[in-house]
Amino acid sequence: MAALQKELAKSQADVRWVRPEGLHLTLKFFGQVPEEKIERLSSVITKVIEALKPGPMHLGLKGVDTFPPGGRAPRVVWVGLYGRLDTLAKLQNALEEAFAKWGFEKEKRRFVPHITLGRVKSKRRVDRLREEVLRLQEKEFFAPQEIEVKELTLYQSILKPTGAVYLPLKKFPLK
Repeated sequence: MAALQKELAKSQADVRWVRPEGLHLTLKFFGQVPEEKIERLSSVITKVIEALKPGPMHLGLKGVDTFPPGGRAPRVVWVGLYGRLDTLAKLQNALEEAFAKWGFEKEKRRFVPHITLGRVKSKRRVDRLREEVLRLQEKEFFAPQEIEVKELTLYQSILKPTGAVYLPLKKFPLK
Protein backbone atom coordinates (compact mmCIF):
# COMPACT_ATOMS: atom_id res chain seq x y z
CA MET A 1 0.00 0.00 0.00
CA ALA A 2 2.95 2.31 0.60
CA ALA A 3 3.99 1.73 -3.03
CA LEU A 4 0.46 2.57 -4.14
CA GLN A 5 0.57 5.79 -2.11
CA LYS A 6 3.88 6.73 -3.79
CA GLU A 7 2.34 6.07 -7.20
CA LEU A 8 -0.66 8.30 -6.40
CA ALA A 9 1.61 10.96 -4.89
CA LYS A 10 3.18 11.46 -8.34
CA SER A 11 0.04 13.47 -9.13
CA GLN A 12 1.50 16.11 -6.76
CA ALA A 13 -1.98 16.67 -5.32
CA ASP A 14 -2.17 18.14 -1.84
CA VAL A 15 -2.85 14.91 0.08
CA ARG A 16 -1.83 13.91 3.60
CA TRP A 17 -0.95 10.26 3.15
CA VAL A 18 -1.65 7.86 6.00
CA ARG A 19 1.55 6.49 7.51
CA PRO A 20 1.98 2.76 6.73
CA GLU A 21 1.56 1.80 10.41
CA GLY A 22 -1.76 3.66 10.44
CA LEU A 23 -3.36 1.83 7.51
CA HIS A 24 -6.41 -0.13 8.69
CA LEU A 25 -9.94 -1.25 7.87
CA THR A 26 -12.56 0.42 10.08
CA LEU A 27 -15.70 -1.55 10.94
CA LYS A 28 -17.05 1.02 13.42
CA PHE A 29 -15.87 4.47 14.47
CA PHE A 30 -17.09 5.50 17.91
CA GLY A 31 -15.63 8.94 18.52
CA GLN A 32 -15.10 9.81 22.19
CA VAL A 33 -15.86 6.83 24.45
CA PRO A 34 -15.61 7.05 28.24
CA GLU A 35 -13.08 4.59 29.62
CA GLU A 36 -15.74 2.81 31.67
CA LYS A 37 -17.54 1.78 28.44
CA ILE A 38 -14.50 0.07 26.88
CA GLU A 39 -15.16 -3.19 28.75
CA ARG A 40 -18.80 -3.15 27.53
CA LEU A 41 -17.61 -2.65 23.93
CA SER A 42 -15.20 -5.57 24.35
CA SER A 43 -17.99 -7.78 25.66
CA VAL A 44 -20.26 -6.86 22.73
CA ILE A 45 -17.52 -7.61 20.19
CA THR A 46 -16.81 -10.99 21.81
CA LYS A 47 -20.52 -11.94 21.78
CA VAL A 48 -20.98 -10.95 18.13
CA ILE A 49 -17.93 -12.95 17.04
CA GLU A 50 -19.05 -15.97 19.08
CA ALA A 51 -22.54 -15.80 17.51
CA LEU A 52 -21.36 -15.34 13.91
CA LYS A 53 -18.23 -17.50 13.98
CA PRO A 54 -16.87 -15.68 10.89
CA GLY A 55 -13.50 -17.45 10.98
CA PRO A 56 -10.39 -15.98 9.39
CA MET A 57 -11.12 -14.01 6.23
CA HIS A 58 -8.95 -13.75 3.16
CA LEU A 59 -9.12 -10.25 1.70
CA GLY A 60 -7.24 -8.68 -1.17
CA LEU A 61 -6.79 -5.13 -2.40
CA LYS A 62 -8.64 -4.01 -5.49
CA GLY A 63 -9.39 -0.62 -6.98
CA VAL A 64 -8.74 2.93 -5.90
CA ASP A 65 -11.53 5.43 -5.38
CA THR A 66 -12.44 8.55 -3.44
CA PHE A 67 -15.08 9.79 -1.06
CA PRO A 68 -17.24 11.23 -2.37
CA PRO A 69 -16.97 8.80 -5.29
CA GLY A 70 -16.14 10.48 -8.57
CA GLY A 71 -16.91 13.82 -6.97
CA ARG A 72 -15.50 17.15 -7.98
CA ALA A 73 -13.91 17.68 -4.59
CA PRO A 74 -12.56 14.37 -3.28
CA ARG A 75 -11.83 14.37 0.45
CA VAL A 76 -10.51 10.83 0.96
CA VAL A 77 -8.48 8.52 -1.31
CA TRP A 78 -8.87 4.82 -0.58
CA VAL A 79 -8.17 1.31 -1.81
CA GLY A 80 -10.98 -1.22 -1.96
CA LEU A 81 -11.08 -4.86 -0.98
CA TYR A 82 -12.15 -8.16 -2.51
CA GLY A 83 -12.58 -11.62 -1.03
CA ARG A 84 -15.00 -12.62 1.73
CA LEU A 85 -16.81 -9.29 1.65
CA ASP A 86 -20.16 -10.95 2.38
CA THR A 87 -18.80 -12.29 5.68
CA LEU A 88 -17.12 -8.97 6.41
CA ALA A 89 -20.38 -7.09 5.77
CA LYS A 90 -22.33 -9.48 8.04
CA LEU A 91 -19.78 -8.96 10.80
CA GLN A 92 -19.88 -5.18 10.41
CA ASN A 93 -23.69 -5.12 10.37
CA ALA A 94 -23.97 -7.38 13.42
CA LEU A 95 -21.51 -5.17 15.32
CA GLU A 96 -23.41 -2.03 14.26
CA GLU A 97 -26.71 -3.50 15.48
CA ALA A 98 -25.23 -4.71 18.77
CA PHE A 99 -23.54 -1.37 19.49
CA ALA A 100 -26.80 0.49 18.74
CA LYS A 101 -28.48 -1.46 21.55
CA TRP A 102 -25.91 0.07 23.91
CA GLY A 103 -26.55 3.63 22.80
CA PHE A 104 -23.94 4.06 20.07
CA GLU A 105 -25.44 5.81 17.07
CA LYS A 106 -25.72 3.74 13.89
CA GLU A 107 -23.70 4.83 10.89
CA LYS A 108 -26.05 6.40 8.35
CA ARG A 109 -23.82 5.72 5.35
CA ARG A 110 -23.67 2.35 3.62
CA PHE A 111 -20.64 0.25 4.65
CA VAL A 112 -17.95 0.39 1.95
CA PRO A 113 -15.01 -1.83 2.94
CA HIS A 114 -11.88 0.18 2.26
CA ILE A 115 -8.53 1.28 3.60
CA THR A 116 -7.94 5.02 3.64
CA LEU A 117 -4.71 5.92 1.86
CA GLY A 118 -4.87 9.70 2.28
CA ARG A 119 -6.94 12.79 2.93
CA VAL A 120 -7.12 15.57 0.35
CA LYS A 121 -6.15 18.91 1.93
CA SER A 122 -6.80 21.31 -0.96
CA LYS A 123 -7.85 21.45 -4.62
CA ARG A 124 -4.24 21.72 -5.81
CA ARG A 125 -3.71 19.25 -8.70
CA VAL A 126 -6.84 17.34 -7.72
CA ASP A 127 -7.58 16.78 -11.43
CA ARG A 128 -4.30 14.88 -11.80
CA LEU A 129 -5.13 12.84 -8.70
CA ARG A 130 -8.57 12.04 -10.13
CA GLU A 131 -6.92 10.81 -13.37
CA GLU A 132 -4.70 8.45 -11.38
CA VAL A 133 -7.68 7.20 -9.38
CA LEU A 134 -9.62 6.48 -12.59
CA ARG A 135 -6.63 4.64 -14.04
CA LEU A 136 -6.42 2.40 -10.95
CA GLN A 137 -10.15 1.99 -10.29
CA GLU A 138 -10.34 -1.68 -11.32
CA LYS A 139 -6.74 -2.78 -10.68
CA GLU A 140 -6.06 -5.73 -8.37
CA PHE A 141 -2.99 -5.15 -6.27
CA PHE A 142 -0.56 -7.88 -5.32
CA ALA A 143 -2.91 -10.53 -6.77
CA PRO A 144 -3.17 -13.42 -6.15
CA GLN A 145 -1.86 -12.61 -2.67
CA GLU A 146 -4.49 -11.97 -0.07
CA ILE A 147 -4.29 -10.92 3.53
CA GLU A 148 -5.54 -13.43 6.08
CA VAL A 149 -7.51 -11.45 8.65
CA LYS A 150 -7.44 -13.50 11.85
CA GLU A 151 -8.51 -10.94 14.41
CA LEU A 152 -10.40 -7.75 15.04
CA THR A 153 -8.68 -5.02 17.08
CA LEU A 154 -10.29 -2.32 19.20
CA TYR A 155 -8.13 0.79 18.84
CA GLN A 156 -7.93 4.11 20.58
CA SER A 157 -7.20 6.95 18.14
CA ILE A 158 -4.86 9.61 19.45
CA LEU A 159 -5.01 12.67 17.23
CA LYS A 160 -1.71 14.47 16.67
CA PRO A 161 -0.72 17.25 14.25
CA THR A 162 1.20 14.66 12.22
CA GLY A 163 -1.86 12.39 11.96
CA ALA A 164 -3.65 9.84 14.09
CA VAL A 165 -1.76 7.28 16.15
CA TYR A 166 -3.63 4.05 16.85
CA LEU A 167 -3.17 2.37 20.22
CA PRO A 168 -4.49 -1.24 20.32
CA LEU A 169 -6.69 -1.77 23.38
CA LYS A 170 -7.81 -5.36 22.81
CA LYS A 171 -7.64 -8.05 20.12
CA PHE A 172 -10.47 -10.48 19.30
CA PRO A 173 -9.71 -13.70 17.40
CA LEU A 174 -12.12 -14.44 14.54
CA LYS A 175 -12.92 -18.00 15.61
